[in-house]
Amino acid sequence: MTHSNSIRFLKLHLHNYGPFLGSHDFLFDQHRTFIVGPYGTGKTTLMGALIHLGPAPEATPSFGTDPSGMSVRVSTWGDKSLLKRYHGIVFLYEGPYTNEVLKNHEAMLAGVRKNQHRKMIIDEAWDSFQALMPRKVEINKYKDLDPVLLPASEKVCFAYAFAFAVRKVLNLDLPAVFDTPYDYLDPEKKSLVQAFLRQQPCQQILLVRENQFAEKDEKCIRI
Repeated sequence: MTHSNSIRFLKLHLHNYGPFLGSHDFLFDQHRTFIVGPYGTGKTTLMGALIHLGPAPEATPSFGTDPSGMSVRVSTWGDKSLLKRYHGIVFLYEGPYTNEVLKNHEAMLAGVRKNQHRKMIIDEAWDSFQALMPRKVEINKYKDLDPVLLPASEKVCFAYAFAFAVRKVLNLDLPAVFDTPYDYLDPEKKSLVQAFLRQQPCQQILLVRENQFAEKDEKCIRI
């Protein structure tokens, strides 16, 4: 990968930012980093800081602290413009995310210059989606179906498959930041998604609750 088609997160520094009182540093592994914490501990706050490469517009300082002392610094390597251009496949959060990316995946494909690449992305996405299904189906039955109409768990699987298909076909070294990636998945699909993600070579930052974290030999930051 060249600098022009690569971007990675290196470090996130917070000071008196939302629920993070005082100074906190998050160092990200080049492959997979899990940030684990109960509901309400600030995982989505971290996602917002990475999305905006600084304080999110709605951010507030830690309770009782001087607003002027609130700060966020995000250290990256590579081309930061890729985060904005490919926002929809870098920051992957369930619920609103899956509906948004699926409704707009045609618009994203329209931005791909070559018709050949657009077809390759769709074919790769459906092939990966098939691999995420516990019971294999005739994939041609799905290809004419609007992904928005899929059941919730299958919608999540297709959204992930599409996000990684774009990376593969366009040879993009983009991070993937997940906020609670397994919430809509039954145990079978969760296991298949976990295996699929472990095979992906890009940097991954996964924000999960304690009961969602059972990965071994992975970097884990608890908040």
